[in-house]
Amino acid sequence: MPIFRYVALNRKGKEEKGIIDAPGAATARKNLRLKGLYVRSLTQDREKKERELFPFLTKFLFRVPRKEVGLFVRQLGTLLDAGLPLDRSLASISDTVENEYLKKAIIEIRAGIVEGETLSDAMQKHPAIFPPVYHHLVSVGEKTGAYEQALLRLADLEDANQELQNKVLTAAFYPLIMLFLLGGIMLFMLGVVFPKIQALFAQVKAELPFITKLVIGMSNFVASGKILFLLIFLIGAYFLFDYWKKTPEGRIAWEGFLMKVPMIGSISKKVLLTRFTRNLGVMLENRVPLISALQVVSKIVDHGIFSTEISIAIDKIKEGTKISDAFRSSVIVNQMTLGMLNAGEMSDTVPQMVTKIADVLDNELDSSIQRLSLLLEPIMIVVMGGVIVLIMVAILLPMYNLTKQLQM
Repeated sequence: MPIFRYVALNRKGKEEKGIIDAPGAATARKNLRLKGLYVRSLTQDREKKERELFPFLTKFLFRVPRKEVGLFVRQLGTLLDAGLPLDRSLASISDTVENEYLKKAIIEIRAGIVEGETLSDAMQKHPAIFPPVYHHLVSVGEKTGAYEQALLRLADLEDANQELQNKVLTAAFYPLIMLFLLGGIMLFMLGVVFPKIQALFAQVKAELPFITKLVIGMSNFVASGKILFLLIFLIGAYFLFDYWKKTPEGRIAWEGFLMKVPMIGSISKKVLLTRFTRNLGVMLENRVPLISALQVVSKIVDHGIFSTEISIAIDKIKEGTKISDAFRSSVIVNQMTLGMLNAGEMSDTVPQMVTKIADVLDNELDSSIQRLSLLLEPIMIVVMGGVIVLIMVAILLPMYNLTKQLQM
């Protein structure tokens, strides 16, 4: 069903903008009039055609925050659990959704449902919003007659993934802020403060210490504008590095390097394992077959080394190997995880055990991030203090020498 973009005036004369689905423009105008809106302009929306023409740009141009997706599936699961029909539930939610792209997706999903599609198939047409895990979980839920519970579990999964992402961002936030402040202080001191003091040194023609000459050289470099060439070079180098990192060889090399960095490597492994076990646990508890679940989770973790290990494990499991033995040679999966997986296999509670592993790893990740923050805080303070002291010594040392000469 086509989607139309409108600009209209309400009963109070206030302008309203939005989208509406209808078989044609005349029906869209009629439906808007029934809502008490006077239509000023009505055009058919082209986003769907643009998504089909440029699918690789979908995640950039038509992005929907994961938090809003989680809220949508939770609302949908709650309404369905209360006994409301699927098409009415979708219509009710679409009226309250503010994100334009999510609203269009819901309208298109509802149109597919009305035409006879299943919810899982309708969601599958929007992979940028609903990744493969949605199709698998909802599909199994439809077969077992409990897809509203599957939707609620997906909402919980979105919340858990969002919380995990926030933890990683929090760990990186403090060092980035400190580096930004350090860069700002250095540019101000070298570009504004030091040139004025340098003019004083030039007037007295005093012999300057090496450290002062070094800082003067840095100040001249900043003040002359040559730093712009350095910034252009660094930006170019970053894009070249980013291009190399996206190649298969570069991605594997970079991921391997990060895993060898003290503390950062340990945290990155725990983040990967937490995301892996959390998604795998939800899928297994909702009766998705193990092989299918692993194939989906391999795409979710989005990590070259770990995805390769998961693919190798899938081949071993197909040959009859237990899941704990299939990951025995992994550099990501640790001994604690293997031991708990083995215990789950022996007690025939693998889905519950995988979820329990995710909870344990989540707590370990919290502790690791706190330790990293406690370690980085004094290091960044020492670095900032060291830079400021270096500049101050470069200023005060020649002044001290000049004062001594005058006294003599």
